[in-house]
Amino acid sequence: MAREPLPPRIPASGLEPLPGGVLDADLLAADGLADALLEQVSLANVRALHVSLHRVVLRGCRMTGLQLAESTFRDMTIDDCRIDLAAFRVSRFERVVFRNCMLQEADFVEARLDSVVFEDCDLSGADLSHATFSRSQLRGCRLDGIVGAERLRGTAMPWPDIVGFAGELAAAIGIAVLEDEPDS
Repeated sequence: MAREPLPPRIPASGLEPLPGGVLDADLLAADGLADALLEQVSLANVRALHVSLHRVVLRGCRMTGLQLAESTFRDMTIDDCRIDLAAFRVSRFERVVFRNCMLQEADFVEARLDSVVFEDCDLSGADLSHATFSRSQLRGCRLDGIVGAERLRGTAMPWPDIVGFAGELAAAIGIAVLEDEPDS
């Protein structure tokens, strides 16, 4: 039985709302971001290395093409965000909740994900090659064409989600599916 993920440690109050609009790489890379609430902010196509986001809530943000490699994400909630074609290579996620996010073709290559929850997210075509998970959950997620499905070791999923993902899991561990033989 998989252990429950640890919940994010986000203060109930005191998050500093940042103004909407566009957030650039210089702001993120300079000091990182802590104790902040970002709503309807665009991080589309922002590129930065070694960024630290700590106790941050993102809501309704557009992050298509975001590239934050070798970065650290701790105690975060990410709601209703578009994060497709994003790259988080060699990044670390601790106590992060992704809820209702579009993460199609997101790159989590060599990422470490501890106590991460993906809830009702579209991870179609996401790349999990060499990623490691611990105490993490996927609930109601779309996983079509995911790369590195075998790397989901360390996650827990509801039974109906596992059944729906059985074909991808079988392929990931080399099980061929036999077609039903026609009745004679």
